Amino acid sequence: MSIVVAKGLSKSYGRILAVYELCLEVDEGSIVGLIGPNGAGKTTTIKMILGLMKPDTGRVKVFGENPWDNPKVHSQIGVIYEKPFFPPSEKVLDYLERVCRIFDVGESRAMEVLKLVGLEEAWARTIKGLSAGMLQKFAIAHAIIHEPKFVIADEMTSNLDPKARSSLLNLVLRLNRNRKVTFLLSSHILPELSRVCNSAVIINKGRVCASGDLIELYGKFMVRTIRVLTNKSAELAEALRILPYVKDVSADSQGISVRIADQGSETAYEDISRLAREIKAKILGIETESASLEELYTTLLESGGR
Repeated sequence: MSIVVAKGLSKSYGRILAVYELCLEVDEGSIVGLIGPNGAGKTTTIKMILGLMKPDTGRVKVFGENPWDNPKVHSQIGVIYEKPFFPPSEKVLDYLERVCRIFDVGESRAMEVLKLVGLEEAWARTIKGLSAGMLQKFAIAHAIIHEPKFVIADEMTSNLDPKARSSLLNLVLRLNRNRKVTFLLSSHILPELSRVCNSAVIINKGRVCASGDLIELYGKFMVRTIRVLTNKSAELAEALRILPYVKDVSADSQGISVRIADQGSETAYEDISRLAREIKAKILGIETESASLEELYTTLLESGGR
């Protein structure tokens, strides 16, 4: 089941085209990364999904309905903003208990979500007394207090140190696995996202470069690197350059690194072994180096998703 289905979304601010014919889906139970540089159109896309902004063209359905001015849809979504603002002088528990009353859930839920995000010992603090990392955890507690099925986080981990980012992403994983919460995570900080996301929508200049399962995206778009340890680095490197799927070969004292297009992955090991035998080179070791989300992202932006 798809929680979000967006087709052909476009939005302009005057002469500035923020989003153009954007399509995306968020499946129930998934953690989807909405990835792109600053100004790519991520926040505008999120506002249209939330029903805070009408698209100029296209349509979006959330839980099968138009989210625009739709309380039924809004009640099933939690939102975490990049720079959340809460009344600074309010105490943590007092504020969340007031939110419970607004959502008509029992006030005991306030302490429950504080324990869930690891802030139970901060219940008596004022909100202004929370650190940046604690404030983002508090924002998550606020977003899930009404037990939404779907949470959208817009640049949730920006401006945080690596430890705080890791802690928040671990929390996302726990909520997804244990509470079955679906997430759409918007970010331009990539290394951590590959640890939690199982699919991604990569956008640039308001357009989708690629979308889908991360493993499928890696297989479709990535140039892979094979590391070969050999006693004849220079000679084998020169021999490999003739292969049509080889993009680049670099040699050092221990071996060579071969960057290959995906269409050559099925025959690369066989071809390397054959060429090594022809020049009487010994293969001392061979392995494929895994690609990172950041490398995939860079590849897609450079190619425009082609």
